[in-house]
Amino acid sequence: MSDKLIKLKVITPVKMLFEGEVKSFIVKTRGEVGEFAVLADHAPMTATIGIGSLVLEMPDGEREVTSLFGGYVVVQNNSAVIVAEAAEWPGEIDIERAERAKERAEARLKKSGTDVDRAQAALMRAMERIEIYKLRK
Repeated sequence: MSDKLIKLKVITPVKMLFEGEVKSFIVKTRGEVGEFAVLADHAPMTATIGIGSLVLEMPDGEREVTSLFGGYVVVQNNSAVIVAEAAEWPGEIDIERAERAKERAEARLKKSGTDVDRAQAALMRAMERIEIYKLRK
């Protein structure tokens, strides 16, 4: 792998989640979109992001993981910007709240007349938070 780095910014409406250089990053989303990796000298691209996670490979080889909840990524000239509707580091997640949200979403999916798409999205967000929380250091 190259020693080149990518300048990355991860921005949400309420905070700059990350700004720095990384060896690579992987966007993993649940459902149809799947995952993709970006390394140095990646071709220019723009992509949407669903509910999932972001894995950062830091210059020292360490990996950092954060949740992502919708948005998009733009990559060009060894620079990338991710604009996410929301994102959280593992230590920022309120696990009790995430577990309650999962239970509520599961209960809504069992009822008739439920907005299924909305309930499934809530369930996916809760499951992602729970999964990311387990990665805290």
